[in-house]
Order: sequence, then C-alpha cells, then structure tokens
Amino acid sequence: MSLSGPDLLRLLLQFALLLALARGLGEIARRLSQPQVIGELLAGVVLGPSLLGGIFPGVFKALFPAAGPEPLLLQLIAQIGVILLLLLSGLEVDVDLVRRRARPAVLIALGGVLVPFLCGLGLAPFLPAALAGGPTVRTAFSLFVATAMSISAIPVIVKILLDMNLMRRDVGQLTLAAGVIGDATGWLLLSLVSGIATTRALPLPSLALTLFGLLAFATFCFTLGYRLLRAFITWADDRFGGESAALSAVVVAALAGAALTQVMHLEAFLGAFLIGVQLSRIPRVRRAVRAKLQAMTLAVFAPVFFASAGLRVNGLSILTPSFAIATAVVIAVACVGKFAGTYAGARLAGLRHWMSVALGAGMNARGAVEIIVAAVGLQMGVLTVPMYSIIIIMAVATSVAAPPLLRWSLLRMPADPEEEDRLRREARQARSFLQGLRRMLVPVRDGRYALIAADVVGHLSAGREVEAVALQVSMPGTAAEGSQPTGAVPLPRPGGAAHVAWTRRRAAHPQGVAAAVLAEAARGYDLVVLGASAGRHGGLFGSVADAIVRSAPCAVFVLRAPAWRRQDAHLRRILLPTTGTRADLRGAEFALALARGAGAEVIALHVVENQPLDSPFGGGALAELGTAGDIGWHATREVAELGEAMGIAVSTEVRMGTGLTAAEEIVRFAQDQAGDLILLAGEPRPAGDELYCGRTVAQVVRVARCPVAVLFPPAGRGIWQSAAGA
Repeated sequence: MSLSGPDLLRLLLQFALLLALARGLGEIARRLSQPQVIGELLAGVVLGPSLLGGIFPGVFKALFPAAGPEPLLLQLIAQIGVILLLLLSGLEVDVDLVRRRARPAVLIALGGVLVPFLCGLGLAPFLPAALAGGPTVRTAFSLFVATAMSISAIPVIVKILLDMNLMRRDVGQLTLAAGVIGDATGWLLLSLVSGIATTRALPLPSLALTLFGLLAFATFCFTLGYRLLRAFITWADDRFGGESAALSAVVVAALAGAALTQVMHLEAFLGAFLIGVQLSRIPRVRRAVRAKLQAMTLAVFAPVFFASAGLRVNGLSILTPSFAIATAVVIAVACVGKFAGTYAGARLAGLRHWMSVALGAGMNARGAVEIIVAAVGLQMGVLTVPMYSIIIIMAVATSVAAPPLLRWSLLRMPADPEEEDRLRREARQARSFLQGLRRMLVPVRDGRYALIAADVVGHLSAGREVEAVALQVSMPGTAAEGSQPTGAVPLPRPGGAAHVAWTRRRAAHPQGVAAAVLAEAARGYDLVVLGASAGRHGGLFGSVADAIVRSAPCAVFVLRAPAWRRQDAHLRRILLPTTGTRADLRGAEFALALARGAGAEVIALHVVENQPLDSPFGGGALAELGTAGDIGWHATREVAELGEAMGIAVSTEVRMGTGLTAAEEIVRFAQDQAGDLILLAGEPRPAGDELYCGRTVAQVVRVARCPVAVLFPPAGRGIWQSAAGA
C-alpha cells in the first residue's frame, strides 16, 4: 500500500504544525523559567479535540483523521522520538553513581509503584459505573486504573531533567534509575492485569516469561552485548570515520536494542535506554556525537512526541459534572499516592527530607505507559472512552505539575558537599580539552620514537581508557599497506599505562608519508602525537611533520626530542610559557598531565618584552609594564589553579624588563632552571608552504637545547574553535 498524494500532504502538515507549535510553546515556557516539555505537551492539547476540535471540528477532522495511514505514521515518528530520547538519557547515566545508589533506587521505585497502585485499587470502586466497560469487568477495571496510576513516564522524566539541567545531579540520576525500575515493574503489572482481564486467572507463565526476558536482556547488555556493541562502533569508526558515521552507528545500535525488547513484549524504549547506558562507556562515542544526537532529538523528534501525546487529550468527553469530579479525584489520588510512595521509599533508604520531596515531585510525571495502559483497557472493553480520556488527562496534568513542584523542592534542598564536588569535577572535565582525548594516532619511524610516544600517550590518558594506534608508514613503492615487513617497529607497551589499548597499523600512500598519516588521521582520531627533529629536513619540524600540522583534521602534539630516550630520561621540570589564552590553557592541561604521570614539577612562565619609553596613547613605560605584569600574574595564576584542581603543584614566574625577547627569555629560563621540557601552544599562520607559528615558537623550537613540545589545533578551525572530542 503506497501513500497517496493527499495522505502525504496531510502527514507533512501534521508534522509541521505539531513541531512548530510545540517548539513555539516550549520556547514560551522556557522564557517563563519552566521546562519546555510543558509547552510541548500543551501544543498537542491546543491542536487536539479539546480546543481546535471543539472550536473548528471540521478543520480538526481534516487535519487529524481518526482512520487512514497518517495516524500510524505520526505515531511511528513519535515512537522514534521516544527511542532517541531514551538513548540520549542512557548516554547521560553515570553507571558508577547508579551502582552506588542501587539500594535507594530500588526502594524508591518499589514505593513509587506499590503505594499509588493500592490507592488506585481503593479508588476504582468509588468511580462512576459509567466509566467501566460493564459490571462484569469491575475487578479488571480496578486493576487497570491502579496500574495507570502507579507507573511514571520515563520519556517525560528525561525531558524534564534535561530541560532543568538536572540529569547529572544526584536527584536526576536517582529519579532516572528509579523510573526505569518502576517502568519495568509497570510492564510486569500490565502483563499481569491484561492476563487477568482476558482469562480471569493469574497469568503466571506470561509474567515469568516477561520477567525473564527483562533480566536476560539487561544481563546481555552488561556482558556480551557491551563487547559486541564496542566492536560494532569500532568497526564503523575504523571503516568510515567521522562524526556522521559514529552518529549513524549509535542510532542503529539503539534501534536494534529497541527491536529486541519489542520482540520480548517489553517497551521498545527500554532497549534503547540500556543500549545508551552501554554506549556511554565506549570511548569512541565522543562528545560531538552526543551533541549532534541531542540537537536532533530535542529540536525535532521529542517535541513531536510530546505534542502527539497531548493530542490524545479530549476534555470534551468529561464535561459532565460527575466525570469532571472523577477526573479531579483521579489526578489528586494519583499525585498523592505517587508522592507518598516515593517519599516513603526514599526515607526508608536513608535519604534526607528535601531530597525525598524532590524525588516524589520528579517521579510524579506520567505519560507514555499510561497511554498504552489506557489504550489496552479501551481495546479490551474494560475502560470506556471517558475513562480513557481521564487517564490521558491525568498523565498530561501530572507531567505539567511535576516541574514546578520539583523546582520548588530543589530550592529548599540543602547543598550536598560531595555532590557539589562531583559536579564541579564534571564541569571541569566537560570543558577540558584533555578529557576529550579518547583515540590517539602515533606515527612511528623507529623504536626510540615509539617508546617516547608510548610515554606521552600513557601520561596524557590520565588513567582513562583510551585507544592508541602506532602507525608505521611505508614509503611509496615499498611494502604494501597492511603487510608485516621485516624490522617493523615493536608495538609500544608501557608498563604504567595498562589502560591504553595499543594496536599497530601499517599504511602507505602514493603521495608520501605525510599523506598516509593524514588519511589515517581523518578516520576519527582526537590527537596525533609526532616525534620530530628541528630543521633536520627543512622547515620547523621537518617537511613531513610540518605538512601534517598544516592539514591535520585533529589536534597535533609535536615533540622535538633530540636526546630524550626512555631509558635515561628523567622528566623532573616542565616549563610552560603562558599568556592566559584558551590555547595556552589547553597546553597547560598537557603539561600537568605529563607532570602527573612523570612526577615532575610545572613552572608557569609569563614573559613581558620591553616596552617603549613613551607610549603613543599616553601613560609611561612603568604604567605599561605594570599592566602587563598584572596580566602575567593572572595568566600564571590560572595555570596554578588548574594545577590545584588536578593535584599538581605549579610554580609561577613573571619576567619583564630583562631586555630579551620572549623566546630568548624562555630559553634562558629553561637553561637556568634545568628544565627538561618546554611546552608551548601554537597556531599555524599563513606563510605559503612553510609552517610558521610566530616568532616566539619558531625561535624556541630552533634554539632550545632541551626537548620542546608544541600543541596545535585542528587545521582550519583555529585556536578558539578546536576541541578534542567536541
């Protein structure tokens, strides 16, 4: 069956209207300091039978017909939005934090399901008989109402946490973990209730099969599934490279996980969530991929999902006084029951009062599963259309009420020093250039450079799990790529960096060594580590290294180490010239990482060159020097503060008025202080076919007697835009 022209036109109009109004009302909600999800849900209510359908019923029926392919296709788009949203939330899960808080999460989930379930079970007999499908299904009716009240909406909770920037907070991680457990419990309840309504008996085999499938899939994800997933992401990255290929691989993995859980008669988004949790542990899923996924999901698919959920609300079907009262009572009991159960579970787990209140507020949001429960009950004849509408209205109302209650409780929650320290550390890591380095390329020419590079990569990894490729390039006309030649450079295996996964690769390119390295670097690396000898083959670092620096798609770390051999090198003192720029701070991260790995000292040096005796803009030389000295103090102090955060002692020095150029002062200072390494940040500047990074960098590289390292940004991005993994 093909989609006709009018059907396609109607689908496009539906999508455009839902997206435009959801984004518009979401932006209004944001400007009113409310989560955007409130506006997105209300967009569906505005376009649904409650408003547009009540005022212009003909227009509503023409735009949103009850039959035909459009409702199914729109539902498919919405479900993709849910899958991507849960994939995104899985990527944000802190597995270690959730593992430490597993007991509270379980208690919160059980309390948040059991208490509202009992409340719903007690309320159902008092609801009007016209809301049930008939007198013979009263028991099943009570069970469906209780199930609808007991389940939280994971997609809504995720969107609220993202909108309020709470995903990384303890309350966010606990809410998410408890919500997933509660959602899984809800599916077990739905299986149980549906079986009772159908067979009038307890469906133990079906219940056991659902529970077994859930546990089996979770176990698979955290064991063999993780290895398979990592191998798939690695294959896609190696085969195609680039952020687009990685994003495609991530989405394909999420869809596969969703399909597996759907086959097991579980909700598809549970599979996407667990896949996202595993992807968060894979180094190759870089920050740029997550940013693209978040932009695509939150800008397009998620708003359409929430708007389509609001589209189901039909306030006209409950306009009678008895139904309106029943709606208010259902909403009140659902809110109180969920809040009381969650609060009790949190307090039983030993959490503080206001943290428990915040969890109760956050867990109160309903949505996706309630809609499914209501639809199943309506299809089975247990619920009537008004009761179906009441459940949908309850889901939307609790989703709208949850953010203000959560914000109110957070304002009263006292600060947790441990959480604040973790958040500061994560914020610093999010801004860190070094933390984004997950995949490094090390072209090697001989064993000496391979071992030096092994030391550098091991120190830069800072204990994180990283991948490093030792690339030996064949000259054109020699051994073919992929062959194993005689005398191949041995694979670096530094003893102190077991977290670095080394592999060896050979490459050849008809245009030479630099072209081969650049072709490999284009396959998704974060950093190229080069060893070089200044002026050996012309240029700043030699023709090959210079060509790589000028054109590399990622950051390049060049180390000129004429006498630094692994067996006799003792890196005790690193000199870090700094001017306080963003590029220099990235170089500072490298210097501090090397110092931490080698047990070395870092000296932050700022040099002020001589000023003219008379400034053309007024103010004398002393004033000029005083201002420059203040700038130098702040620049070196910034490095010292970064060192304190990383646990590395940093000495600071400001030199001015010595009569030397900056390069001369840096070289002399390194000699006087017996520096073992000078680390600079450089940026290539237009100079024809030559690599030129300014007078200071060029002079230091050529004149210094000790090893000199220079960190370069990706070609074409400039110092301000470069970011590893971003």
